[in-house]
Amino acid sequence: MRWNPNVGSSGRRSGVSDGTFRLFTTLGWLVVIGSAFVLGYQLAYHDADNALLEVQQLKTDRHELRESLLAAQERIAGLERAQSIDREAKRLAQAQLEKLQNDRHEYAKQVSALERLIREGGGGVVQVQEFELWETKQPNEFGYRFTVAQLIPEFGQASGHVRLRVEGKTAQGEPFSRTAAQLEGSEPGAHRMKFEFFQHFSGRLHLADGMQPQTLMVEIEPAVKNLISSSRIYAWEPEAWQSEVEAGLESGPELE
Repeated sequence: MRWNPNVGSSGRRSGVSDGTFRLFTTLGWLVVIGSAFVLGYQLAYHDADNALLEVQQLKTDRHELRESLLAAQERIAGLERAQSIDREAKRLAQAQLEKLQNDRHEYAKQVSALERLIREGGGGVVQVQEFELWETKQPNEFGYRFTVAQLIPEFGQASGHVRLRVEGKTAQGEPFSRTAAQLEGSEPGAHRMKFEFFQHFSGRLHLADGMQPQTLMVEIEPAVKNLISSSRIYAWEPEAWQSEVEAGLESGPELE
């Protein structure tokens, strides 16, 4: 058998071409896989960065919301304080208005008494001044003091009795009116009045449980001819407790 050189050369060329093709194919797949890996890594890194940015933005938003909530709470607290101040101011204004109305009423009574005095051809009238009321250390007990003075100094000696009357409501809402003599534990029940120019009075009032006093009336009952009877009403607004030394509370011969 004769050897043909063309046949061997062609086989070798075919084998080389197949190996080269497989090599390039393998390299191509490696490039594709590597590119996909790199692309996937870049995409994952990009997603991670975006996630971190979103987390930071959420933290920022949460902080801003917390600040807004605190600001809103402060505004609400400020409004509540303003409403409380408005209520207190309204209460004080109402109390001042009531006091002014009581004062006007008393001045009107004084004018009326003086007019009566003139019409009746002379006489005298006394006035309650410097009235003070405060809580004592005992439950439901209140101390008081005041001065009764002549409105017409030339009248002479004034004598008679001074009585205190408390008016208000019970715990059941029923109105009540009690003199000091009708309030158990109060002393004195009445004051004896006898002076030429003025006289000081003091004592204690004891209220029963459930009593809700609203006003206190000082009634003048004269025992002298031409001395006109009179009275003065005060709103029940006791001061805080003070000692008897500070209050100047003392008993005297004018008490009964």
